Order: sequence, then structure tokens, then C-alpha cells
Amino acid sequence: MRGGLSLVLLLASSCPAFGRLVSVADLHGDFDRTVTILASAKLIDEETHRWIGGDATLVQTGDITDRGDKCKEIYQLFFRLRQEAEEAGGRVINLLGNHEVMNMQGDWRYVSQGDLENFGGMEERKKAWSWDGWLGSELQKFPVAVVVDRVLFVHAGLLPEMLEHRSLEDLNAAFHAALKHVSNSQKMRKDEPKLLGSHGPVWARDYAYGRPGVCKMASQVLAKVQADRMVVGHTIQRDYHVHTRCDGQILLGDTAISSVYGGEMSYMEHGDGGVKVMYPGTKESMAPLGFAHGDAESAYRGTGQAIVPDPPGI
Repeated sequence: MRGGLSLVLLLASSCPAFGRLVSVADLHGDFDRTVTILASAKLIDEETHRWIGGDATLVQTGDITDRGDKCKEIYQLFFRLRQEAEEAGGRVINLLGNHEVMNMQGDWRYVSQGDLENFGGMEERKKAWSWDGWLGSELQKFPVAVVVDRVLFVHAGLLPEMLEHRSLEDLNAAFHAALKHVSNSQKMRKDEPKLLGSHGPVWARDYAYGRPGVCKMASQVLAKVQADRMVVGHTIQRDYHVHTRCDGQILLGDTAISSVYGGEMSYMEHGDGGVKVMYPGTKESMAPLGFAHGDAESAYRGTGQAIVPDPPGI
């Protein structure tokens, strides 16, 4: 059955991991750092870039495009890895980020000249990103949020209002419908602008900014989708290290991976004992994670990794 799960897994909103569960945040066009991270996580071969992760699950939480020059190569890599992982009993899940949505809406403010050239120019890039293009037709299958092994992954953050009177499956379906309408310059339905707006799952920064009441909101969302923690990207952490809020219920994972920002490469490995945060290529003593709302903290120093403990009661 695993070999035949391609489309289903792209759209599934809740599913178990087969083996290891690894996530990586915003990549913004940096192919070399993408390869370094995936190789460090022992998911791909460093030379051939082929899948070696076996039955592992890899979740990328959106924003592959913009800023850097190599988004085309990264998408192509992930599409190939998705097939290779399925053949090995594993899985690759890509989520939509705000920059995928912006590009499908025709907002190219952050597209680099090098990226345009890699697509073969403006017209070829437009064709690729169109709803029926080779890239757009794949992106429309990306979920906006997914739960794997009781971990909720979403690009920016999922607020309770997004789940009013709808399940996670319904949210994904509604978001795809809204994206199709706006991408094809069609009239959107009444609630669709809200899905794509500043409080929607690819834009909301409430959790990252620690606005009042976010821990209560996080608890409501996690209870609704039957998850223990929420992993987000989108908002760069000032010290380029993963941070948490709400006793470990929220993990803020955007460490400015792309070299255009000059931040740190990172990925998370999720397991029964908590979340291990890895920073490939670092040997210096790691600064303690910045916990808020009474989070406990522990860090392995001098090894380029840190442990985020499980929320209480898990």
C-alpha cells in the first residue's frame, strides 16, 4: 500500500509517520544549503542527492521560493525525493508557505534575477507557476497544514478561527479552493479572503510574536486537531535558533536557513522523547534555546544540537 499513496499523502491532513520524523523550515532558494541539511539528516546521499532515508517522513513547512536563485532546483529535488521515499516506504510532505501563495497570485516582488534566469525567463516562469503549469499543478496538491504523529505542521501558525465549523481536512480543501480562485483571477467566496489573509495559516504571526492569549489559542487548536505541538516557520528568529512558546506547544523553526539571510542551517527530529534541533556545520557551543512562558530548557553544548523537551503530560 505504501507505494501507492502519492496523491493521498499530499492531501492528507492527518497521518502516522512510518519511521523517523524530520522537519525543515523556510529554504528560500538555497539549493546548496538544502542539500547540506538533508544529507546531514541522513535523508539523502551527499553526492547523488538520492533518498537514503528509508521509511523516514520529511516535512518541509513551506517557502521554498523567493529571495534565492535556486527554487526551481529545490522543487525538482523534492518532487523526485517524494517518489523515491515512497518506493522505500518513506514519505516527503511539502506544505504551502506564503511565498508559494504569493507567486501563484502573481506577486513576484521577492523573485531574484537568478531565479528568473533559471526558469528560462519571465514567460517560462509564468507558465511554470500557472495553475496548470508543471510547478503550479504540483503546488496545488500541497496541504496548508498537516498532522503527523500528533505534531501539527503549518507554515505560519493555525489560529482557532480558521477551524471554526471545519476540520483540518476541510481547511485544506477550502484553502485550495481559495487559491485556485485567486490564481485564476476568479471571484472568491465570502470567507476565502480571510483564509489567504493576515490571520490565515500562511501569514499569521500571533504565535511567533507572543501576542496575548496565544497559549490558550494554541491549546484550542491542538485539542481540535488531536496534536501535542505546533511547528511553524515563516518568522525568522533573531538569534537564528529554534525557540518555543507555551511550554513547548509551539516551536518557532525559521532560523534564516538561506544564505541570502546569513542565518543558520537547521532541522528538527521529532520523537517520543521530545524534539531534537540540529544545526548542521556548527561546532561552537550552542546558545540555550529561548523558552517563554515557563518552558524548561536543556541544550547539548559543543555538538551543534539542542533538545526541546516534550510539553507536560505527554
